Amino acid sequence: MVIGQSRGGELGRVLALRNADLVSTLVMLGSPVLGPLNVGAGVLSAVRSVARLGDAGVPGMFSSECGKGECCAEFRGDLHARIPQSVRAVSMYSRSDAIVSFQSCLDPYAEHVEVRSSHTGMSVNVEVYRVLARILDEAAHPQRMAA
Repeated sequence: MVIGQSRGGELGRVLALRNADLVSTLVMLGSPVLGPLNVGAGVLSAVRSVARLGDAGVPGMFSSECGKGECCAEFRGDLHARIPQSVRAVSMYSRSDAIVSFQSCLDPYAEHVEVRSSHTGMSVNVEVYRVLARILDEAAHPQRMAA
């Protein structure tokens, strides 16, 4: 099982897609896979600032090429590719998320679960943990999913 929040969910999605033989379940928490830059104005401003640092050659920083260039084209494509049926994918999102547009989290190849949470609060939200407990239980007892 792979669980990732925000960009971690995007990374987890690509990991699950490329290693479907190793991943049975993918859970994405507030992960804008349909529009990685469909984020709040403050977050977008910070992302652009970091990209300018990368454009200027500061080591360890991504550049504006990551958003449109060849270096990340395969990754961007994998964010929209069909997830293999062998991987159960779940996307949790919140309409009250002030960081990520909830519509960007509605992966067409994932089960959608709406929760009431802030973006950063998803990692400590009791409702999210209840859903995770259900998913873990279903993964351990697949016969319960069919019932």
